[in-house]
Amino acid sequence: MKQVLQGLLAGVLVLMAVDARAQRLPFTWDVPKVVAVVDVPGTVISEGVPVRMSAVLSAEKPEVIGQHLVSRFQAWELHVPKPTLQPQLLRETMITALDTKLFISYTAILQANPDGTTTVFMGEANLAQGRRQPQSSVAPMFPGASDSMKAETESSRTLTYSVEARQAEVEAFYRTELGNAGFREEEPRLFRSANEEIKLSFAPTKEGRLVVVVVRRTVAQAPASPTSD
Repeated sequence: MKQVLQGLLAGVLVLMAVDARAQRLPFTWDVPKVVAVVDVPGTVISEGVPVRMSAVLSAEKPEVIGQHLVSRFQAWELHVPKPTLQPQLLRETMITALDTKLFISYTAILQANPDGTTTVFMGEANLAQGRRQPQSSVAPMFPGASDSMKAETESSRTLTYSVEARQAEVEAFYRTELGNAGFREEEPRLFRSANEEIKLSFAPTKEGRLVVVVVRRTVAQAPASPTSD
């Protein structure tokens, strides 16, 4: 009986050890050559999503810090969109990664200072707490869309969300919806109307979901051809 109990206890300990290894540690920021902590608001609300803010001053260059953070994001198995899909809403470089399991996005803004230092603003957006019904003024959203985020600049609006669907299905959805709205697909995944264009981009995740990025911007109308008398 004692041997049986010891065997059961050993089995439980093995299962606990396996489960502990399977649980990923929460992401923590790591900025090289930090020389000071910058005072910023602890939490702000953006698009209905709570964002926890922090900032530090680093003696390292923005390029080095950016590469370091990308490597750290990847080491934590976060989804890091390609540079062409990274939203750049400010003059300063922005780097964003997404935890597709916990639905938390991490964004770093790298501000180069005249004295050679870099101010690094770090934001953690809890998308799960800010979930709303899938609707947007940027463009229609594929049925079942979730974890949507919207950003705006003077000339463009960006919509990002995830969905359990194949890219071909999402593209077909937009061809229909945007076609009904007066847009024509002039290039693959690029739709234009008289004075606007909508660009679609996609990024699959390890969990089998599809990240959809929709960028809508105003475009100048082509000048009318001069008429000959």
